[in-house]
This record gives sequence, structure tokens and C-alpha cells, in this order.
Amino acid sequence: MHRSGVVLSKIGGIHRVAIDGEQVEARLRGKLKHGPSRILVGDTVTMAIHDDGSITIERIEPRSSVLKRRSPGKKSGVTSVAANLDQVIVVGAAKDPRWDARLMDRFVVVAEANDLPTIVVVNKADLVDDASALAAPYEAAGYETVITSVTDAQGIDELAMHLRAQVSLFTGPTGVGKSSLLNLLQPGLRLRTAPVSEKSRAGRHTTVAAEMHPLSDGGFVVDTPGLRDIGLWGIEPSEVANAFPELRQRLGDCRFGDCRHLTEPGCAVQAAANAGELNASRLESYRALLREAIEAAPPWAGKGPE
Repeated sequence: MHRSGVVLSKIGGIHRVAIDGEQVEARLRGKLKHGPSRILVGDTVTMAIHDDGSITIERIEPRSSVLKRRSPGKKSGVTSVAANLDQVIVVGAAKDPRWDARLMDRFVVVAEANDLPTIVVVNKADLVDDASALAAPYEAAGYETVITSVTDAQGIDELAMHLRAQVSLFTGPTGVGKSSLLNLLQPGLRLRTAPVSEKSRAGRHTTVAAEMHPLSDGGFVVDTPGLRDIGLWGIEPSEVANAFPELRQRLGDCRFGDCRHLTEPGCAVQAAANAGELNASRLESYRALLREAIEAAPPWAGKGPE
């Protein structure tokens, strides 16, 4: 008998799969172990249920999306994180650890580069006077934003509404409270959490691999390990600006068609920044990622910024 299900996690050679409201354990069929595509959290798979009760995964069904990012700690190499996502939830902490706009921008840009809708969450809002100021640049760029606090449940109902009937991936820097948010959003998850280091005020890893959880109101959430660095992969320098919506809408306004929005005369992007119509920090994030893309590009792709 064959059944289809959604892969929730993998530990060793065992995959935990959701099927008709239940969870089963399945192993890969022999030929899949050596195939070109590894199974990802979120994959829809076809399984065979054998007479002895064992279950094997026979086939990976076509994917609607795959979230990819540069492998941590490497200048090259790509990690596929999860499949069949509807949206990405990028979570940052207003404080403890401190808000890092450049790092947050990187997470948002990776989602953009994967053509996935993104919601920006400012968590731990109870620790600062005005968390909305941190969300403002993303709202101006056209992103949905939610301000949350686990301590007083601020924004939890609003965030839950965005998750309903969607497959959502939670990502963001280490220690910003992703697991704590998910524990509050879905009682009974009991995901492991850890306090911020008193010495460094940096976050600590509590999630070690991507893992998907079904939500009682419908949909799934994927919890991912926090990262202290994240980068793009294989993106052409000319495509970096397209990952910033507020830059993308101005690309045809520059004097030169190949403007990189650095020091070129007649740059509409720089003019917008000078007029206060474009967030300066977001522009600097773009320029940092552009330089990385130029450095990673092959020699024949052109010269980098001077």
C-alpha cells in the first residue's frame, strides 16, 4: 500500500513524516539513498507500507519551492534548508542580543532571492521603549511586520493569523527567541530554549537542525537553527538590487542603465537616500552584499567597485 505524507524531520536514517494527522517513521528506499536529491524538511513523499509494518520512502514529489542559503562558515557551497514553503518569518530581537540591522537584512534578502514572501518580526519588544522604530525600514520597503513579546504575549495573535494554513519557515540570528515564540504559538511544542549569554550578550543555539511542526489551526512551521552569519550564493552582482524591493522600484530611474548605486552620477537610489526616502542602513546592506557578490563572481564577470 502506498501513502503520501510530509517530511517533518530527519534523525540519522529515520524520517518523521506527517500522514493524515498522525506521525510515522520511515526509511529511504535503497535507490533514494544514493540519488542526486536529498530529502528536505517539507518534502511531500510517497511511501510504501509493508506487511511487517515498516515504511519506506519511495519517491520525492515535485517541489513548489526550496529555500537555499550559503553554507555556514564557507565562502562557497549551498545548503538547501526546506521545501514547499509559502513564506519566511525573519525574527530579530529588539534587545538581548542587540538588534543587528545588517544581519536582519541578510536573512530578508536570502528569502527574497528564493522568491519567498517575507514577514519581519521584532521580538522582545518589552525590553525597549519603541520597537516599532526597528520595524519601520521594513514596512517602508513593503514588508509585513509584527512586533512581539513572549513576556506579555504582545503580537502573538497577529502572528498566529499570518501562520494559519501556511507553511512558514522561522529564521533569524541566534538567541532572538524563535523557539520561545513557537512554544507560545503552539502550546505543547516544548522546544528547547536558552538564555542569552551574560558575558557576551550573544544568543545560544538551541535548535540544531530544521524541524517542521504542524499547527493546530492548520499549516506548518519550520524551526531552524539560529545563525551568526548568513550570505547569498551564486547571485550575479547585477541581481543583488532586485532583492531589495525599495531599490527594485527605482532601478529604471538612474542615469546609467548599469548603475550599481555606489558613486555613479545621476543615481536615483542615492538621491532617494539623500532625500530621506530610502533607509540609509538598508542601502549600506545592499552595498555590502553587492561587494560580496562581486568578489564571489568569476573573473570574466567584470570588475568590482573601487
